[in-house]
Amino acid sequence: MSSSPDPTTSDAGPERIIEGTGVAPGIAIGALYRYNVGPPEVDRTPIAPEAVEDELAVLEDALARAEQEIEQARTIADRILGAEQAAIVEAQRMMLNDEALLGPVRERIRTEHVTAGQALQSVLRGYRERIGESEDAYLRDRTDDLLEVETRVLRALERGRTVAQIEPNAIVVADALTATDLIQLHEHGLLGCVTTGGGPHSHVSILARALHIPAVIGAEERLEAVETHDRAVVDGQAGRLIVHPSADTLEDYRRRRARQQSLWAEQAQAASAPAETTDGHSLSVQANVEFEEELQILKEYGADGIGLLRTEVLFLSRPAGAFTEEEQVAVYRKAARAAHPHSATVRLLDLGGDKSLSQGPREANPSLGWRGIRLLLDRPEELLRPQVRALLRANTEGALRVLLPMVTHLDEVRRVRSVIQEEADRLSREGRAHDPTLPVGAMVEVPATALQARAFAEEADFLSIGTNDLTQYVLAVDRDNDRVASRYDPLHPAVLGLVQRTAAAGRDTGTPVAVCGESAGDVHAVPVLIGLGVTALSATPSHLPGLKRLIQHVSRAEMDALATAACEASNAQTVRRQAREWIAQHVEDAVLDAPDVSSP
Repeated sequence: MSSSPDPTTSDAGPERIIEGTGVAPGIAIGALYRYNVGPPEVDRTPIAPEAVEDELAVLEDALARAEQEIEQARTIADRILGAEQAAIVEAQRMMLNDEALLGPVRERIRTEHVTAGQALQSVLRGYRERIGESEDAYLRDRTDDLLEVETRVLRALERGRTVAQIEPNAIVVADALTATDLIQLHEHGLLGCVTTGGGPHSHVSILARALHIPAVIGAEERLEAVETHDRAVVDGQAGRLIVHPSADTLEDYRRRRARQQSLWAEQAQAASAPAETTDGHSLSVQANVEFEEELQILKEYGADGIGLLRTEVLFLSRPAGAFTEEEQVAVYRKAARAAHPHSATVRLLDLGGDKSLSQGPREANPSLGWRGIRLLLDRPEELLRPQVRALLRANTEGALRVLLPMVTHLDEVRRVRSVIQEEADRLSREGRAHDPTLPVGAMVEVPATALQARAFAEEADFLSIGTNDLTQYVLAVDRDNDRVASRYDPLHPAVLGLVQRTAAAGRDTGTPVAVCGESAGDVHAVPVLIGLGVTALSATPSHLPGLKRLIQHVSRAEMDALATAACEASNAQTVRRQAREWIAQHVEDAVLDAPDVSSP
């Protein structure tokens, strides 16, 4: 009787490293298993007019069977993750019952006399192409969820199922995995996974993190040469698959895995403690949230509330942007409850640039065009007022705050306050429950706002620095342009000077100042930002325990000195070198080894 190879010993073949993007930290050591699931076949034979009703019935039967599979996956997820985390699977169930999504499919069957599979594929492909053209990574990852629904229904139309079974203690390599694939594979002893496709914010990646399955996506090499039973290591932090690891590599990763498990235990303890420096200075460490599913993990990561709830994907992930007021109320109430006893900051719809609800006229320079608060104030009835009403109604469930994107003029803050008051008065006349106490904050992502920081601090209830756009505008660098991206760095002294100016304005007026850009999760930037005077950091949830551990090991006085030196530096490279040297001197290696503390 044959047996699987021993994954704890080195392989005879030469060591091979395949690079990708790590989306779920951790180290897996074991034998590989190739998981090949070909795309379902689509019948493109035209149907007779008299067969339309039968074809519609075929579609309904497939939708019902697909929903049954999702329910089975949800039951498994409920058992291994808990009811709240299992809610991530519900997104697919919602899609299967979304008339705005499936109505055009049925209509195409009726009018074009095509098969259910062809109609479904055509409609969903068009929608995927629309949102996949976005430069926004979060939005692009929604195409994976649509593709997963499409694949599931097409499989159901074939009346076939993919049985997710693997050999025990295996690492799966595949072109793509669905969220339900991952749940079912986890039931069969999945150690780790590597795919050529997928996105860091897809449901698969979110689930891998929740299940603590080391995962790598976007493997830069095709995986055809990788064979089942090859010995391998998955490094979900570095984004690396090592095939045929040498004895030395195996031993190194065994040590790192043991150390990582110990660090995770320490990190869990840090997450439950306040973010307080060694000299008693407290900070608020909050979460950036993009998807409803992330609301379930805030307490696990020790978030002091929500510092930034982006609402663009909530609109754009629905056909035609049909995110109704009632649907908004439900999501915002959920956010308020998840953030309790802290606040949840909801950024108003930040459309324009690379994100648009409809195909409008192309702008020569969308980053400087009709976007953010400009678009909301120009289209208040369609965009601004419904969202304000939903926030006011949901505010009865907890402490919500509203954040205004792309602010450049003080009058923009005043105009939104007027709309909030008008909608609160209207809700009172309608007899609808609401809470008019809705603090208004301004994003500081345009140099003009930072230069007028004192005036904005007096006008707004809080300020939130978006270092991504602020850096882009200060340095005149598009970080998505490969020719100039190397010149983009939020630690440039000119950017830091505006952060310092904004923090000083907040301190003088008693207005809280947060940083919610990628810098808030950058281990080299955080000590500088705190030294500059920001009072809160808002980052990806998985970064929060590591940020707390870093803060708990240093003093505010030491960070003040680092920030002073950074502002006096001549360039970003010098600041980063100073930050690295400072960290090496003031922070123990064990703190920085924490899996969830990483640069963006």
